[in-house]
Amino acid sequence: MAFITDEELQDLKDQIEKVEEAKRSATYLSEKAVKEEKENSRKFKIATIILGIIALLGVAGTIYFMQFGAKDMISQKDHKEKISALETKVTELQGTIQNLSMNQELASEDNGESAGSIEGEVIYAVQIGAFESKDLSLYSENFVNFREIKSEGFNKYALGNFETLNEAKKFRREIVQLGFRNAFIASYQNGERIKIEEAW
Repeated sequence: MAFITDEELQDLKDQIEKVEEAKRSATYLSEKAVKEEKENSRKFKIATIILGIIALLGVAGTIYFMQFGAKDMISQKDHKEKISALETKVTELQGTIQNLSMNQELASEDNGESAGSIEGEVIYAVQIGAFESKDLSLYSENFVNFREIKSEGFNKYALGNFETLNEAKKFRREIVQLGFRNAFIASYQNGERIKIEEAW
């Protein structure tokens, strides 16, 4: 009969333990790889679904835009034509203002009268700008609808003499539409600027 020593027996036990440990490690790694593969597969399915929904929305949006949105779009040519028409209108309005001013001057000269006095009255004007470096004082002193105010180092320019705040608001809307986006209403009494609240 074969005889095994204690050392050989211990070596066999150690080898069996190593094989069992390797088997457990291989089983753990295999299970981990299967879980990771399932997780990746799930993420891939979710990503595919999301991308499919996004693509579907993109196609639907494109179809909707082509069917309904194209009616509201204007071509660059139409846009340029509208801009040109607005610029022409601005030029015409500037000419009309200048003509009205000259007609008013001529009428007052013919009648031997000066324009109605606004001394002591609260008037409203639409201020169109305040500039440090520009001086637009090349205007007629008799042009009563244009005012230059030099204040705090600025040359301020305002248009109009309105008796009511509502008239000034309407005129301001027109000025803003002409491109003076920063125009605002200011009130004056005896040539001095006052707060609008004080004017009421």
